[in-house]
Amino acid sequence: MDSRKRGACKICVAGFGNEYREDDAAGLIAARKIHAFLTGCAGVEAFLYLEQQLLPELADELDVDLAIFCDADTQSHEDGFSIREVSGNPRLKGFNIHSMGPEWLLALAAQVGREPEKAVLITVSGDRFDFSDTPTLACLARVERAEEAFREYWENGNWRRS
Repeated sequence: MDSRKRGACKICVAGFGNEYREDDAAGLIAARKIHAFLTGCAGVEAFLYLEQQLLPELADELDVDLAIFCDADTQSHEDGFSIREVSGNPRLKGFNIHSMGPEWLLALAAQVGREPEKAVLITVSGDRFDFSDTPTLACLARVERAEEAFREYWENGNWRRS
């Protein structure tokens, strides 16, 4: 991978969700925060991708050291968020673009020779997904905790391929 030859760590931060559906914006907010953190790290080349949903076109951009996907979740996580490694899975639930998750996108990236060295999914539990451009305070607090946990994950070197 060219980035390792140069010594830079290439990272894609992809946030997806709807800023006009309350807590569905959590992935977008978390992605912005994580991207801001990473751009302040020495030796890191990070780019930010924000969309309402993941699109197949992003597969071409995943030839990176680390891909980070951020999304809101209707599931209630014990800590209010989850950070877990994900890998490619070509199985798509249903036949619409809304069902395309990071696993499917990673499988597509692998098919076109653009698979990242490692990928993680950060999901933040949401409470309300009604029409409003203001996330709930509880969800915003969970985004902050998820960002803090990601910083710890990063600083401990957990993002490196084992």
